[in-house]
Amino acid sequence: MIRYIGKFIGITLGILPFYLLLRRPWRKKSRREWALGGFILYTAALLALALEGTYGNPVWMAREAVRRIRTGEGINLIPFHTVRNFFTHFTFDGFMVNIVGNIVMFMPWGFGLVLLWRKNRTFGAVILYSIALPLLIETSQLFIGRNVDVDDLILNFAGSCLGAGLYCLLRKVILCGKILETCC
Repeated sequence: MIRYIGKFIGITLGILPFYLLLRRPWRKKSRREWALGGFILYTAALLALALEGTYGNPVWMAREAVRRIRTGEGINLIPFHTVRNFFTHFTFDGFMVNIVGNIVMFMPWGFGLVLLWRKNRTFGAVILYSIALPLLIETSQLFIGRNVDVDDLILNFAGSCLGAGLYCLLRKVILCGKILETCC
């Protein structure tokens, strides 16, 4: 888990100068711009981590993906099969990286989508975007030699929905607090 966190931080710090040069958030002087910057850096680092793999000639990559689909190599389409294995053959590191990590890493995705764009605060939008990015990642991993697992999709989806739910909960608590301040 520490290795992934270190990689994530390293990728984020590597991308940060480019973001600062392109967007110059200090000129806009808005909290939204800084939040957007954090969201962009998070998303870029998440994609860089999730899409580490073997790249090559696009034709070779497509052929390799077709071969993997035919043979089923590195592909799990049985829901909760991998999750069940992590509980059956429990190791703390495996559990933290594969179960907790897959949920927690996507919570900022769901949180940021509803924080930054009001149009994403509908149930349908949360469901759509919570499934879209993990589906894109899992499909892409087919082409780069990484394992493709429906359980990752389920856990990422759950993490994204939890992030959106956390935003909604915090918003209600903050609004309720403001209402109470004005009443007292």
